Amino acid sequence: WGRGAVDMKDFDAAILSVVRARARAGVPPNRSLTLAFTADEEAGSIQGAHPLVDQRPEWFEGCTEAIGEVGGFSTTINNKRLYLIETAEKGLAWLRLRAHGTAGHGSMRNPDNAVTAIAEAVSAIGRHQWPIRLTPAMGALLEEVAALTGHDNVEDNVDALVEHFGPAARMLAAVVRNTANPTMLDSGYKHNVIPGEATAGIDGRFLPGYEDEFFATLRSLLPDNVSYELLVHDKALETPFEGPIVEAMAAAIRTEDADATVLPFLMSGGTDAKAWSKLGVRCFGFSPLRLPADLDFTALFHGVDERVPVDALEFSARVFDEFLDRA
Repeated sequence: WGRGAVDMKDFDAAILSVVRARARAGVPPNRSLTLAFTADEEAGSIQGAHPLVDQRPEWFEGCTEAIGEVGGFSTTINNKRLYLIETAEKGLAWLRLRAHGTAGHGSMRNPDNAVTAIAEAVSAIGRHQWPIRLTPAMGALLEEVAALTGHDNVEDNVDALVEHFGPAARMLAAVVRNTANPTMLDSGYKHNVIPGEATAGIDGRFLPGYEDEFFATLRSLLPDNVSYELLVHDKALETPFEGPIVEAMAAAIRTEDADATVLPFLMSGGTDAKAWSKLGVRCFGFSPLRLPADLDFTALFHGVDERVPVDALEFSARVFDEFLDRA
């Protein structure tokens, strides 16, 4: 229990326990491992993984593949457990909107009010209905869900298929489209003073292959007197769901859960994979957990009472141990 239990101390605990046990027993994995722990992934990796890659690339010489957080967990649809391995993640655009207007007394008419302008911009962005865009990872995932649920056509039923994931649908609905969510507002200092400037924070996330569309749409939603500043920007990623490492992950899971179906998915957030990919490393989210069907797992990330079941942690360690024999 506690902050970080699923994001991502569970992964740390499982992999460290396996590596420690192997070191004590003198049982090395089939290939060399580099363990990297960084502190600021939640802040865009700008003082962690990115500087490591830029300033100490020699530390990762020979690394061709990486596993990290948020992936390999189970979700249940029609009594079938699906294990979702992250093969893609959205790009990041943290933006500050800025509106300029005419400052003045709050009791007077003011058609050039910066607060009104920023409110209109925030409303336009927050209410915008972004169109559905299917990437390879989500296309493959939803094809399997369609087969399980009796839908004939994926493209015409994307939102309906996503709803079959229950509580996890909140996350998956965000990875079949670009998103931009207003998260902060700031203006003024006194009730009777109209400020000359107002700002807002926007958390923008774009799909692999749709970055240009994201920024073009964003610009079209802003009125002429509102500009934006890009504070943090990082690319979207996608790697094919294929190859020996994918086969090793799937086989390791099936060793512990013979009925498992292992599929790719695209994550709405971001990870240090954006940094490792600069070295040509293929990155996967693989923190395997067999979860109770009624657990709202995705709500626990950054949530209240963040926790992970003990038997899920034990499952994770066993899968990692098997994976190291196969990868």
